[in-house]
Amino acid sequence: MEQLIFWGSCLTVLTIFFGFLWLKTLEDLPPGPWGLPIVGYLPWIDPKEPQQTLARLAATYGRIFSLKMGSLFTVVLTDPALIREALAKDVFSDRADLFLTHGIMDGNGIVAANGPKWKEQRRFLSAFLKSAGMLKVGIKRDVMQNRILSGVNEACKMLADGNEKKPINALKVLIHTMGNVLNELLFGITYAVDDPQWRYLQELAIEGVKLIGVAGPLNFLPFLRFFPPYRNSIKYILEGKKKTHEEYKAISQRQDEGARSEKTEESLLSIFKKEMRSGKSENFNEEQMYHILADMFGAGVETSLTTLRWFLLFMAAYPKIQDEVYQELLSVMNDREDPLLNDFAQTPFTEACIAETQRIRPVVPLGIPHGTRHDTELGGYRIPQGAMILIPQFVLHTNPCAWDRPHSFDPNRFIDKNTGKMIRSHDHFMPFQCGKRVCLGDEMARMLLFLFGAGILRKFRVSLTEEYENDDDLQEMLKGENGITWAPKDHDLLFSRR
Repeated sequence: MEQLIFWGSCLTVLTIFFGFLWLKTLEDLPPGPWGLPIVGYLPWIDPKEPQQTLARLAATYGRIFSLKMGSLFTVVLTDPALIREALAKDVFSDRADLFLTHGIMDGNGIVAANGPKWKEQRRFLSAFLKSAGMLKVGIKRDVMQNRILSGVNEACKMLADGNEKKPINALKVLIHTMGNVLNELLFGITYAVDDPQWRYLQELAIEGVKLIGVAGPLNFLPFLRFFPPYRNSIKYILEGKKKTHEEYKAISQRQDEGARSEKTEESLLSIFKKEMRSGKSENFNEEQMYHILADMFGAGVETSLTTLRWFLLFMAAYPKIQDEVYQELLSVMNDREDPLLNDFAQTPFTEACIAETQRIRPVVPLGIPHGTRHDTELGGYRIPQGAMILIPQFVLHTNPCAWDRPHSFDPNRFIDKNTGKMIRSHDHFMPFQCGKRVCLGDEMARMLLFLFGAGILRKFRVSLTEEYENDDDLQEMLKGENGITWAPKDHDLLFSRR
């Protein structure tokens, strides 16, 4: 009996001791909700609308809070000043150590790369994009404009070829035409609309982002990859990666065998291979090349394509706003049907509609996760090494303290009432994030969105189909669906020639 009491007392003391040590580890960390062992706060995160969960937590805990995503300590930032302070520092410039980026991509490409490799590859890509025309002025910019307009005109032709009384799924038109703009930039080639390999790559781009969304918990609970449906999702993603890299390899081999032109010589593929042959850096290798090409295509097409789909959907849902955009375009362009980048500065309401689309439906509502290189401090709190840092754009873009009626589509919030000009700077508006890992392709995204958006609305009236005439059905559809991006649900629109 005495031994039982003794061992019971020892167990109590040890429990108190280790409990005290555990509580000490929580000292000075940002506040936040409690979770469960192993899974953390994951059971309480809405899988369909995770951005709404973080918005509710932000309303409770304020500008900085923490939670466990599985076993991964996560810090969420919702204050613009704090976000800019953090993302300007090297310590916050890594990517979080997630299974889907590090386990599958192995730190390759540009999205998942860290440290010196990331810095070197970012410098290389930044120089390439500038040389390709991602500039405010210059001859190269005009070349890029014409390249995009070629895609716009093909899209408009495909829309016009259909019966204007027959609904069209714009996704199929836009992923082909906008995708070929990227194909020409990256590889120096374009695909025919019925090319089977191109159709597969399009399907992979569409379905892949959905499956990565479904497989999201794998980032925090990698053991789930052994269970359905995650096992099937991972199989599809890995098979897609393999086939994509095989296609890139085939394109590269055709170039080596003599299938070259001025366009292929100026492509990212060709310029990357020149760096490989120079032998100056081990980071320029074949595996990295395939990941870079996939990252640039995925980021370039998926983000701009998704925003453009939302833009056209909101224009159809709010016809009076669409009419105002059309009248503005008409007043600037007159009889000219093709928009030009120089029109951008003279069409503030059109620009405001694009910005409002990016505000209310950010493509990556939770932001792209960052990671901390070492222990640091932010906002008076201790941030441990290896923490995942989330900057949820949705929370910033719908903060009721910063925006009036934040969940309403209102482009006039971006128009200065006194001057009628576009308000381009707003603390709570970060469509391309900020800091050291600000979106590399922000200038190209602006070009694509304006030229495609203005080009389509100049030539077509976009309308909803009958099934969305009921406002409840429309609002349900406008909720969209979350994968790795926040995209509209599958839908058709009517395109009537003006």
